[in-house]
Amino acid sequence: MNNFYNLIDTIKSTVEASPFNNKVTFGDITDIDTNKLTAFPLSHIIVDSVDINDRTLDFTVTVVCMDVVDVNKNEGFDDDFYGNDNVQDILNTQLSVITTLIGLLKRLDLNNTNFLRVTQAVNATPFLDRFENELAGWEASMVISTVNTSTIC
Repeated sequence: MNNFYNLIDTIKSTVEASPFNNKVTFGDITDIDTNKLTAFPLSHIIVDSVDINDRTLDFTVTVVCMDVVDVNKNEGFDDDFYGNDNVQDILNTQLSVITTLIGLLKRLDLNNTNFLRVTQAVNATPFLDRFENELAGWEASMVISTVNTSTIC
């Protein structure tokens, strides 16, 4: 039974393929090392729980995609709408990472012998000024179903 590895490895490889991601990490949200600024943009995978059914395992997974906010300190550079930082750029690129992952999981484009699929709507929530460093991005929680390959002996 490799359902767990199949899940996290599939998410990792899909997110790594994005041009808007430099690194993928795993674990508790406090495990993110926000001091290594060279690792950003970064995505973090958290497996929150799993519902064990007769035929499926339904994993609740949170994926956090983020980048460091860069403030332009040039005098006179301050747009009333966009401000003087790259927050909108980060929200745009990191939403692309999340929506690509979810889209592939919904359409079964990631289909393999263990079957992974998102069958419910996914809510992504933006965040600004999170963690020690000034980070912005998206957090999406989703239920990913896979075939329960456990055998009862």
